[in-house]
Parts: sequence; C-alpha cells; structure tokens
Amino acid sequence: MRKIIIGISVLLIMTGCMQDGQEETYEASTSKGVESGMKSKEQIEIKEKEKVTEDGKVIVHNPHAIDVVVNKERRLPEGYEPKNLIEPNVPFRAPEGHQKRNMREEAAQALEELFQAAENSGYTLVAQSGYRSVERQASIYNNNIATKGQEWTDQYSAAPGHSEHNTGLAMDITIPLEAGGFLGLEEALGDTEPGQWVAENAHKYGFVIRYPEGKSDITGYNYEPWHLRYFGKELATKIYESGLTVEEYFGYVN
Repeated sequence: MRKIIIGISVLLIMTGCMQDGQEETYEASTSKGVESGMKSKEQIEIKEKEKVTEDGKVIVHNPHAIDVVVNKERRLPEGYEPKNLIEPNVPFRAPEGHQKRNMREEAAQALEELFQAAENSGYTLVAQSGYRSVERQASIYNNNIATKGQEWTDQYSAAPGHSEHNTGLAMDITIPLEAGGFLGLEEALGDTEPGQWVAENAHKYGFVIRYPEGKSDITGYNYEPWHLRYFGKELATKIYESGLTVEEYFGYVN
C-alpha cells in the first residue's frame, strides 16, 4: 500500500455557482446564515412542491432526479424504486449478483470512468456497496441499532427511505491492502494517496464526497471519505468548488 499521507484535500471556495442545467447568473443567498448555491426563488419553488409528514419529515418531490437530496429530514416517497439499475464494470468487494453491486445507469457509467482515471494515475479502487432497497436498508438499520446502539447508528446509518443508497446514485468504495484484503469503510481512507486522489478528482466524473470531515452538524453523519454520491459532472464540480456541503448548497440547512 502506498505511503499514508496525513490530511484531506483542501476544497476551493468559489464565488459563483448555480444549479445544474440552469443558465441564470448566480446570486448569493442564505439559509439561516449559511451561504447557498441555489437561489432563494429556486428553493421556494422546490419546497412548495414537497409534502411534510406528521412527524415533520419532508417527502422529496423529485425522487428520480439526479440532484435529489435525501437526508435525516428528507425521505423518498413510499414505494419508490430507482430506474435503470445496472452493474458497473469495476472491481467489487461484494458477492456476484448482490443488489449492492448495482447503480443507476448514468452513475454506473461515471463510476467506470472514475475508476479508470484512478488506475491511470496509479491507484486501485474497489467498489463495496451501491444500491440498497428500502427493505434491505431497514434490515441494516435495525441490526445496527440492535448490535451497536442508537447513538452509533444515528452517526453512520440512515433510516429506510432516508438513505442515499436507496436512490441508486451512491457507492461506497475502498482500496486493497498490500498485505492482502481491503481497508474497508474506514476514515483512514481519506489519509491515503488513493483517498486523497478521489477527494480531489471525483467531481470531474460527477461525484462528491457526500459526508465531508467536520460537517456532521450539517450533514447529520460522521465523516465518510468512502461514500461517493453522483450528481453529474457539471453539478458535482459546482458543489465541490463552492466548498459547501450538499445541504448548504441546496439550502437544506435547519
């Protein structure tokens, strides 16, 4: 395994960004004091289309959109299933035929490009866990509560319907170890050369590190350098260059 390097790549702060596919000029807006990459008008229009459950959770109105945002406060509609799931042609640490080897087709193709670019730079990436059905997420979530407790589960595991894995747009990755086996889903990935390469280059292929270091108070989850979320090249680059979390960029900060 290549030499471990301390530190995570520094995200650049840009002064102008706009949501993917829109041509309007960026205008700074705030959400309770946090700068957002979306305009206030856009935020209002989206929120007007969304329903709120009795327990205060938001049901997203655009579950099939590439830029859908799910988190602890925002969940997918009942019965949602992603479209066009396929298995990307990349190395996997997952059994043949398992659902977690799948992603939505656009994201799967982008993952192939990302893995190939990493290999061209001398790094080997391995996919570990992609799509999860809501039922499988419920099983994982409940098992984590039973074995690791509610506090740990709230830091690392999403309730069913609230997980990015349910969208088919996320993939957890790892790297092989020289001594054999794999690093696993560990924060140490961010300190390795392959992990740093991913942090600095994933946006070029449409991905962002969804849960960055030191932002758990905003994202709701601890640092996960292994969790990649697909947004498309243009939007992922804007999120990356803004230096904001996904919640901040889209204005979903409580």
